[in-house]
Amino acid sequence: MKKRLMASLFVTCSALCTLNAGMIQSASAATQDTGIAHASNIATDSVGTAAVTKAAPSSLEQQFITTIAPIAQNSANKYRLYPSVMMAQAILESGWGTSAACQAPNYNFFGIKGDYNGASFNMPTKEWSKDKGYYTVDCYFRKYPNMEASFDDNGNKLRNGLSWNASYYSGTWRENTQSYKDATSWLQGRYATDPNYAAKLNNLITTYNLTQYDVTNGQVDSVSAESQNNFHVVRTNSDRQFYRLYSPSGNPIVDRALLANTDWRSDQVQTINNEQFYRVSTFEWVRAVDVTVIK
Repeated sequence: MKKRLMASLFVTCSALCTLNAGMIQSASAATQDTGIAHASNIATDSVGTAAVTKAAPSSLEQQFITTIAPIAQNSANKYRLYPSVMMAQAILESGWGTSAACQAPNYNFFGIKGDYNGASFNMPTKEWSKDKGYYTVDCYFRKYPNMEASFDDNGNKLRNGLSWNASYYSGTWRENTQSYKDATSWLQGRYATDPNYAAKLNNLITTYNLTQYDVTNGQVDSVSAESQNNFHVVRTNSDRQFYRLYSPSGNPIVDRALLANTDWRSDQVQTINNEQFYRVSTFEWVRAVDVTVIK
């Protein structure tokens, strides 16, 4: 059964800006191993820093999430990173897979500069500095044989660092963090110069419930081995527009809700204050009376 994983919602309204694809230009630019994969991203300075709200992923967005999820999990787990962060980076950098950089024959989903086994391509990218703000320069970027190579190279870069500092991205490693927010905070100013980079990644992770793809206890599957027997797909009811989310202690979460008639994977069921709840993300639960179990 093909699962339709729908996004978590902020009830407060703020639109998700459309990500613009970059345009390739011929130019000559020097490439240095500075630790900055790119400035803000090749194609995405339009993502706002306020809380991003989305009623549900568009078909393009859902298809992209479905496509990259297993690839991101494989690479992130291999290098002990957060799949949610890797997915958010890919979404942000590639404009949901629409940028020229990630299309064939380039397959660069993370804006990493330089060359990959001698292969590269040139295109403009936005940089940022305190003196200039945002500005555009031409740079060479790594050209990959396929999507999987791009994701794996990103994981390798974050785990093994730079030629002059192997621990440059150590703040993104699972063993050095308490949550994905520690990892996104570390990336800002190191992976990208965009001063809003972490906020953009966090918004994507929260809005599209990407933490559901993060692993626990070293398990490769996004659903922990201990919870396999409790795996369900639940669908929110349709008698109202939104259904509130709750904390692990059963308290309502402010400005967090699920859209009516959307499907969610749940890996845990528990009783809180004599009421049954299904877990739909790491720290978020929905009441059993608000959903119907469809699997």
